[in-house]
Amino acid sequence: MSTAKPTSTARQLTVSDPYADGGTWYKGNLQVASVRGVGRDLPSALGAWYAAHGYAFLGISDMNTYTWPEEYGNRAFSGVPTVAATYSFADVLAIGMDHWLPAQTLQGAIDWIAADGGLPVLAAPLSPGKPQSVATVMALQRLYGLEIFDARLSLHDAGDATELWDRLLSAGKHVFAFAGDDASGVGDPAIGHAWIAVLAPGPDPASLLSSLRRGAFVASSGADFTSLSVSGLTITAETAPGSSLRFIGRGGRLLLAVSAAVGSYRVNGDEGYVRVEAIRDDGARAWSQPFFLSWR
Repeated sequence: MSTAKPTSTARQLTVSDPYADGGTWYKGNLQVASVRGVGRDLPSALGAWYAAHGYAFLGISDMNTYTWPEEYGNRAFSGVPTVAATYSFADVLAIGMDHWLPAQTLQGAIDWIAADGGLPVLAAPLSPGKPQSVATVMALQRLYGLEIFDARLSLHDAGDATELWDRLLSAGKHVFAFAGDDASGVGDPAIGHAWIAVLAPGPDPASLLSSLRRGAFVASSGADFTSLSVSGLTITAETAPGSSLRFIGRGGRLLLAVSAAVGSYRVNGDEGYVRVEAIRDDGARAWSQPFFLSWR
């Protein structure tokens, strides 16, 4: 009598690619206030400024107020529904939302946004007025995004939350990186200094929101990516001339630095995740979303 030996299947390492569906890059901003909230200018003036400066879309995030995209967008320039859910304890961008609800805690604010189909993004986590402890942020559930660069706060050296983002990613949280102006009008010195670029099939709000939901976008304080892709276990990034690349893994560990506009990194499985930064010669940066690794 023969006994069959059990067969074993080797585990396979895979790399998720949020940019796999391709498309065109569309530049936009989702954090700016109008006179409907705490800003100084009409929504139409803000829309005109961003359209004239090469942006494809805008989300006016007024405080606990929905400002209709029809007030600042048109067929050639998309308005993305956004509300700044503002509380005494934190500010949360409710992307894709047309209303505001009260909440007693930061987790409660995130919960109602997620339950109503929006994307909850913790805004300005390093704000001196509403600082968030590492323990509080690490304990959050259903957080979709973190504003890792706030142009207004960067004027006071408090706008970069990349280290906090790496802590979340290292703990296994799937959180995406956002950047925004956090400006109060067209005369604000912060305007035009932070944005996201979305890889989408078109610039219409539905396409943009669909790409945002799957992480097909990058955050920027001035630098750009022209391409991000995965082939097997190799991640390749391309940025504009005059920039360099850094591939970063779990714990913020530098995996590879490339002093050129094009670079590739082959994963080996112990990185946890891989994200890419493009760094322009003047110090401006762009952040890719994480390429998460899994064994199957």
